[in-house]
Amino acid sequence: MNGILTGSAPTIALALWIALVFLLERLFAAERTPPGNCRRIARNFGLGVIALTTAPLLLILTGRIASGIEPLVPLAALGAAGALIVQLLALDIWTYGMHRAYHEIPLLWRFHAPHHLDEHLDASSAFRFHLGEILISAAARLVPALILGIGPATLLLFEAILTANAVFHHSNIRLPERFERALSHLIVTPAIHWRHHHNRRADTDSNYCAILSLWDRLFRSANPRPRTIGMAIGVEGEHDLGFGGLLAYPFRRRG
Repeated sequence: MNGILTGSAPTIALALWIALVFLLERLFAAERTPPGNCRRIARNFGLGVIALTTAPLLLILTGRIASGIEPLVPLAALGAAGALIVQLLALDIWTYGMHRAYHEIPLLWRFHAPHHLDEHLDASSAFRFHLGEILISAAARLVPALILGIGPATLLLFEAILTANAVFHHSNIRLPERFERALSHLIVTPAIHWRHHHNRRADTDSNYCAILSLWDRLFRSANPRPRTIGMAIGVEGEHDLGFGGLLAYPFRRRG
């Protein structure tokens, strides 16, 4: 859900992709941008700066810890390419499981809700994550890393792929319907993920996939309805907050 790959070529490729998506969603917008959109984008990137400076360091630490311990499930027999594919698939399904846990466990939801409080979606929404969620997710990735011996390079590669697709599926790009429907059978698209951000909790608690879309179908959490133009985005019964309010959200007293 958060981070960026270090290293010049992948970083440049990811930066160019982000810039392209930002351009396309302004040339071919599916939804009209709301009033105060510049402030919303600045707020999202404010959280994103924290995420993007913290997540890679935590992932490197996680990978180094895992690399120093014999994996529970060695993958050497698969060869380098085979091991990489298995590790990336394992990280993707683990991300699906963690995302679902953030919705189903109240304590975790407190840290994930600031992401959902955004009342409009575009590429900047992909960077809107609370530092607490970054820390929890990085710590949780120790589990697949230790089981499969996933090192820093693979963790960062997965995070770059995850970030690239998150920018895409949060984006406000108007895509040809047939193209998006075909693509959605393989990866998460805006039509899938915008429904996840609908401010009706029944829809919010569905469509948890991050990269490949098959996990939702496999575990029966797929929502059959695509996004509709003008659907309300956010958290049911709540409104978006300022930067300080988002940081404080997980620690506020309830009721």
